[in-house]
Amino acid sequence: MKLHQLTCVGLLLTGAVQAQTPSVTIPDDLRALVQQANTNYPVLKQQQQQIQAGEVRVDIARTALKPNVSGNASYQYVNPVAKATLPVNGRDQTIQFQPNHNVNAYVGVGQTIYDWGRTNAAVRQASDNVQLLRRTMDITQQNLAYQVAAAYYAIGFLQRSLIVQDSVISTAGANVKLLINRLQNGDALEYDVLTQAVRVKTAQNRRIEIQNQLERQLAVLTYLTGDANPAVAGAAAQFSAQTPAGFGTTQPYNLDGDLQAVVAQNKDVQLAQDRVRQAETDILVTNLTSRPSLAFTGSAGYRNGYLPEINNPRFNIAAGVALAVPIYAGKRYQLQNQAARLSLDASRYAVENASAQLRESIALLNADIRSNQTRLANLETQVLQARKALQIANARLRNGVITNVELQSAETGVEEAELGRLNFQYQLLLNQLELKRLLGEGL
Repeated sequence: MKLHQLTCVGLLLTGAVQAQTPSVTIPDDLRALVQQANTNYPVLKQQQQQIQAGEVRVDIARTALKPNVSGNASYQYVNPVAKATLPVNGRDQTIQFQPNHNVNAYVGVGQTIYDWGRTNAAVRQASDNVQLLRRTMDITQQNLAYQVAAAYYAIGFLQRSLIVQDSVISTAGANVKLLINRLQNGDALEYDVLTQAVRVKTAQNRRIEIQNQLERQLAVLTYLTGDANPAVAGAAAQFSAQTPAGFGTTQPYNLDGDLQAVVAQNKDVQLAQDRVRQAETDILVTNLTSRPSLAFTGSAGYRNGYLPEINNPRFNIAAGVALAVPIYAGKRYQLQNQAARLSLDASRYAVENASAQLRESIALLNADIRSNQTRLANLETQVLQARKALQIANARLRNGVITNVELQSAETGVEEAELGRLNFQYQLLLNQLELKRLLGEGL
């Protein structure tokens, strides 16, 4: 397996845990990095603002049952206006029924008295939207924690890979010096020296590649945490022991039992269930759309136009109630209700799909855990054998009874065994973290 394939495995974290929790000890510096990410990650700040906006919309929906007071003033010039000539006290007199200059200033009040539950349904709908936003933020926060963990352990893996690679370079460099001495004594060929020197350069180039991957992971961690110099001193220590604590101790999750507790804790399933509740509320809202509404209206102010002195403004009041009853809307309400019910059915299927995907993800993860445990156990033996083979090869080299091809084969065997063991330790650790995510736990 190529090095870039080994390092990319660590970027594939996504899931949650509760029962049969894997025994992963989270280092203190990783916990601090997760806390930094929760504080500084821009997407979380954006979602926090969206939640606050959603809560304001809930308050807006509640105001539908509160009074609405407005001040109004108007002026209108009218000409011609209605006039009549009538006998008054034996004389003909022209009477004007409307002024040319019409003024009206008043304070109006409107208040919904009863709307058959439409406002309460609108409040519930806005609250459901806020719940969805909160659930989305929880998922973002959880995924962020596991992204930080992935970058952290990738850094530890790459730091340990550099140590292994430095050992390979050191051993290959020492062999070059030894072959140069043998060449000067006539016991080796120049071809052997050149071939071993090429091996040193190849190992150095691989080290540069590992260093590049390490710098990239540090850049990812800086983006996630907002810290230009994230504390990762303890990352390499997670891979330093012959068999680090926590590796190989996780058992596959038992899928034969009741998964309801796991399903209930998985955040993707919870989000799908929230969408079902939102769809149910949407049906309630559409059912209430065609209901009537009863409202009070009133006003008080000054206006002119009252006989006999039509140009003088006079105080006036008005009050009443209004009942609005929808009668026909071209089947709009029925179609809205039908669309809402179809959305509800789709949301219920989404819950079923999320539950099925959770079971599938755990089953696939179980297979990976069993495979990685077995391969890690085999590689422990392979590392010991490769180191012993290299010791024998170096002894034969000093005695001049080994070919350059055999020496390179022994060196390559140690390198591949060491990096392979590191890789499966890394993958098994990611399996443990992934199981925690799938079962609903945070870091």
